[in-house]
Amino acid sequence: MKLLKVVILVVIFLFIVKCSDDNSVSDAVPYKIEDLNKLPGYGWFYQEYDKYEVDTNIVKLIRQEYNQSMHRILIYSMPSCACPGKRYERFPQFYKILQSVGISNEKVEFYSLSSLRSRHPYDSVIVVTTLPAFYVLKQGKPVYSITDTLDFNIYYGKPYPIKLEELLLEGFKK
Repeated sequence: MKLLKVVILVVIFLFIVKCSDDNSVSDAVPYKIEDLNKLPGYGWFYQEYDKYEVDTNIVKLIRQEYNQSMHRILIYSMPSCACPGKRYERFPQFYKILQSVGISNEKVEFYSLSSLRSRHPYDSVIVVTTLPAFYVLKQGKPVYSITDTLDFNIYYGKPYPIKLEELLLEGFKK
């Protein structure tokens, strides 16, 4: 009986130790979109990319607002298995919009994060609240969070803007 109690205590102790939080924080990994298929967890990307229909009418308006000398795009992504729901689809959809607008990959910064706590180059000014996350930078400073605005509108049931294209257009107007 005494041995059984000891075994149970050891099992409980091991369970608690195994299930404790991992307090380590990893760094965001910069990547080039051309190398995305080499990163683990992104094999689904081009399938979702091909499925998305870009709103070409809004793309025309975005082209008028986009200033390649002032604007940059920041994309934080995560392997699909880690994103809640179908949010991961936003990343290939957003990238397809950028390509439709004609924004060069040189004007887009890509980072793969293993968690929301991952350290990234914009830590001092951006708190990543969801992944994937997209930001408009103007003269090197973040001026608009596309993902936060989209999530806010969805949460509060606001009808406009809801499309990624509309949000990108709004971001370039800032």
